[in-house]
Amino acid sequence: MEFAGTVYICPYCRIQRTVILLLGLIMILPIARHWILQYFASVIGFLGAVVAVNQNFMGWTKISKGEFAFNELLYIDPFLLSSGSLFIIIGQLWLILGNKDAAQPD
Repeated sequence: MEFAGTVYICPYCRIQRTVILLLGLIMILPIARHWILQYFASVIGFLGAVVAVNQNFMGWTKISKGEFAFNELLYIDPFLLSSGSLFIIIGQLWLILGNKDAAQPD
């Protein structure tokens, strides 16, 4: 979707989508439990989370100033999209970094 130009163009959104893609690729790799991949996932995951929080904070700043208004097209509102991407990125990191042995019964 990014290469086809069918999604909203925004540097914040592009970073978040790229991080979600890379974490998704790591999730499907059979060696996702290797410490190098977990470290790489942590670094890019935290980058994506920081970008999402910064974008979301800009929305909260507008709310505090009394200037906030949702986008006309609600499904491309940056405030809502950054919130959703933050949930997705943190969830992916939990799945990648979670203890695999804890989920298996004895």
